[in-house]
Amino acid sequence: MSNFLFLGVNLLFMRKALLVLFISAQALMASAQRYIAYENMIGTEELRETLEYLADDMAAGRASGTDGKLYAEQFIRERFRNYGLKPFNWNFTQSFPYRDSIMVRNVIGVVPANNMSDEYIIVGAHYDHLGILGGKTFNGADDNASGVTALLCMARLFAKMRAEGEGPGKNIIFVAYDGKELDMYGSEYFVNNLPFPAEKIACAVNIDMLGTTLAPVHRNRPDYLIVLGEETLPKSMQGAISRCNASLRFGMDIDYSFYGSPAFTDMMYRTSDQYSFSKKKIPSLLFTSAFNDHTYKSTDTIDIIDFKMLQKRTALLFDIIYRYSIL
Repeated sequence: MSNFLFLGVNLLFMRKALLVLFISAQALMASAQRYIAYENMIGTEELRETLEYLADDMAAGRASGTDGKLYAEQFIRERFRNYGLKPFNWNFTQSFPYRDSIMVRNVIGVVPANNMSDEYIIVGAHYDHLGILGGKTFNGADDNASGVTALLCMARLFAKMRAEGEGPGKNIIFVAYDGKELDMYGSEYFVNNLPFPAEKIACAVNIDMLGTTLAPVHRNRPDYLIVLGEETLPKSMQGAISRCNASLRFGMDIDYSFYGSPAFTDMMYRTSDQYSFSKKKIPSLLFTSAFNDHTYKSTDTIDIIDFKMLQKRTALLFDIIYRYSIL
């Protein structure tokens, strides 16, 4: 009799466990459907319009301290405001001098967590570039109007998500860094003047050049993406990139090194804005489509941008950041 009772209790527990798993799976599917719906709002025309504005001759190459850079700054600030992001520390602009000669200005907007959270994800991309040199305008369409374009698109989606009560799970701070071409001074200043403990940053995501298919990791795979720094993430966050990418919507060729070279991987990681966070022991990632023959040249114009691939990479990044926000 006791054996039958034991078996009955076990079956009851198994039924409850299966029910919990079923409910959890249903919840995950519903969550996936929600963020896929937002992801589907990413359009190539929106991306093209934003990038064209940032890389236009009116911005004159966006060199720090110039009127052209202010042209881009005002555009980003107004986008943050119109999307419904909150100002950071009461202001969308964070201003500070570089070597007492050039005024550097980060543009910052916040999407608060859907429910109370004291954790943060930083999503950044530098918007400054080289300006006009030798009479030539260095428009920096890929470097880094493409990264800022992706950042602004995701800021819009997360703000909409927040307004509709769908997330995110952590506070997301979007930062358009100035001064990357001035020793990464914008990101250095930002991380050194946080209004909350650095330990509250779950991860810092940096986007630096996202728009071309000119330097594929493997031949005949233009749908590539280079991601550096995943090993710095908490264990709970590691693997999220691969899980997101495993979807049939993506299936991109992702390289977690810089073309397999440890030396170049280290060099690349140290020369963009995520390194300002890494030096503070903050988990930090770089997403890039890498250098190409037009990098730091006047030929880095909108003509080299692959908007379909920029759309796909932006959608994947949106999914990854959403996953990070709920882990």
